[in-house]
Amino acid sequence: MKVRELLSSIPERAWMLIFVGIFLLSGLGTYFTWTDARLVGQKIVAKQKEAATIIQLRDAYQSKRRDAEKSLQKGDSKGMSLASVEGIVSKTLAGGRLTMLRPTTTKEEKGKQQTAVELRVTNAPLGEVVSFLKAAEAAGMRVKKLQLTLPQANPSAIDMHVIVTYG
Repeated sequence: MKVRELLSSIPERAWMLIFVGIFLLSGLGTYFTWTDARLVGQKIVAKQKEAATIIQLRDAYQSKRRDAEKSLQKGDSKGMSLASVEGIVSKTLAGGRLTMLRPTTTKEEKGKQQTAVELRVTNAPLGEVVSFLKAAEAAGMRVKKLQLTLPQANPSAIDMHVIVTYG
């Protein structure tokens, strides 16, 4: 019974202060726990976004690598022929005149040589030159050297000297 007497001797205001103090401490503890949980949640979301970006970059890299490997395989097996280049020229450059078409080689990095085709077209309209370049790129050819000049006799046309490679 000593405990009961001891508890009854404490005034009601003191009990009230004790309960308010406990309530405030539990509220502060809950607030800090909630704040920490929110920060951890934000970090998790940020890491998930980073992971999603990395996965997208990996997928893009793998698809481009596969495309490059396919184009290398196509380039090795198919090769580039004078007939294919001449076909593109005849389809796209109706207004110009093909004056030179010859096979050549270009030096690549690491000392490798690559087969190329050198061609010269005279008196071609600019739109046809652009369409030729687009058609060559669509056919898997790469323009190594391009030189455009305006002829003195016909300034509305263009003379083109280009070297294209396959791949």
